[in-house]
Amino acid sequence: MANITTPVDIELCFEPDTELAERDPLPFSVELIRASKVTTTATHVQYGKFDGKTACLVVLLCNFIPTYQVRFKYVEIELKIVRADGSSIIAYQPHAWEGKAGALPVGQTSKIGGKVGGSGGGAEVGLETGYEKHTERTEIKKARILSVFEGSTITWRLTENDVTREGVPNPFRAVLIVETDGKFSIRVKYQGNLTKSVDPRSWRSVHARLTQPVDLSQDSIGQGIGPAIAGIDEMEKSSFDLTEFTMNKWDL
Repeated sequence: MANITTPVDIELCFEPDTELAERDPLPFSVELIRASKVTTTATHVQYGKFDGKTACLVVLLCNFIPTYQVRFKYVEIELKIVRADGSSIIAYQPHAWEGKAGALPVGQTSKIGGKVGGSGGGAEVGLETGYEKHTERTEIKKARILSVFEGSTITWRLTENDVTREGVPNPFRAVLIVETDGKFSIRVKYQGNLTKSVDPRSWRSVHARLTQPVDLSQDSIGQGIGPAIAGIDEMEKSSFDLTEFTMNKWDL
C-alpha cells in the first residue's frame, strides 16, 4: 500500500475558448492566456468515519496565477466525484462568501419630448422639442463566491469586485467530506474570464481541466496526504468544523 504524505500538486495552463472569442470586440493575444495558470493542490486527504461509515476528507487549494497585466475577472470551478460507485459528497465548504462593498456610479442619458408642428404636401413639418435627461445612480459591488451542489458535483463561482478590480478571491481553498467504500477519484475543470488591467473592456473566455481524474482511493494514498487530523473518526460532530480547513482570508 502506498504511503503518500506530501501534497498532490498539478499545474495547468489556460486555453482560449475560440467560439466565444468572436464576440469580443477587443480581443487580446493567445500568448497572454496560455501564460496564465492555475495550480490544483490536494493539501489534505484523510480517511476516517462519518456517522459510523467510511468517509474521506479532502482539502483542495486552487491558486490562480495570471500573467503580467492580466487578471481573472470570473472563475467557475467544477469538482466532480468520478469512478466511485456508491460514493457521495455529504458536506463541503465554502457555501458562499462576499467581500467589502464598493460603490459604482452608473450614469444613463435618455431622450424625452417630441415634435411640435403638422404635415403639409405629404411631408411632415415640425420643431423638435425634446430634451435629454441624464440620471445617475449607485450600484453596490462586491467580490463574491457562490456554490451549487448537484449530486456528485460542486460548482463554485468566483467573481471580482467591479469597483476595486482586484481579481477573484485568490487563492481559493475548499474542503469536502466524501462517503465512500474507499475507491473514488476527483475531476476538476475551470472556466473563466480574463481581462487586461489596462483595458477592463477587453476580455477573453478561457478554460482549463485535469486531463485525468485524480485517484484518491485508499489503495492509492495509503496513510493519507498531509498531517494527521484530529477528530477524523467522528466528522459528523459539530466540533469538527470544516471552515477551519478553508482558511480563506481575503481582504477584498
